[in-house]
Amino acid sequence: MQRLTRQQAKAVGAPRCFGSVCKKHPELEGERRVSGACVRCASEATKLARELNPGRTKEHAKKRNLVVKNNQRLLEKKRQSNAKYRAENKEKVNAAIKLWRAQNKPLLCEYVKRSKAKNPDVSRANVAKRRAARMSRTPAWLTEDDLWMMKQAYELAELRTKIFGFAWHVDHIIPLQGENVSGLHTPNNLQVIPWAENISKGNLYQVN
Repeated sequence: MQRLTRQQAKAVGAPRCFGSVCKKHPELEGERRVSGACVRCASEATKLARELNPGRTKEHAKKRNLVVKNNQRLLEKKRQSNAKYRAENKEKVNAAIKLWRAQNKPLLCEYVKRSKAKNPDVSRANVAKRRAARMSRTPAWLTEDDLWMMKQAYELAELRTKIFGFAWHVDHIIPLQGENVSGLHTPNNLQVIPWAENISKGNLYQVN
């Protein structure tokens, strides 16, 4: 196999340099990075270094993100790359988002608060949209008892908010604006849950 230096590989358009066969991974046929390690060895070494030095990894990520943020070309390239990855890995991305939300509820709450304070117009528009959806999904056949039970759910949410010191929401078990299903604004579709849980749930219908 012909050995290429970094400059030679760049000149012929090769993505990496090539060298002798790696003893750990001979099936890679000598494909190497500039550092001299084969692709898999370099990947394993990077993963181990990140696990052993999480603080250093975060600092490097911050510096790298700052460089990208201040470079329009790199920023656009990153956006395109992220969009392509999300399109090709929808289930994996959704699972990762769901896991992050479940593990970072306090951080998610703070983010929502800051977002609402920073974008009051968007927040009001979302509230109006939800109010309109609730009205359109309220059946005409609801009885007085049904309306009273629904009112009790909202009063319970206010009471729990005062008792526990954090917000509780009246959530629709089957979302009113779900992508695949659309529930009704009825007593048996309401539940009172902490607002962090409601936010992390979003418009997803969780089947138990």
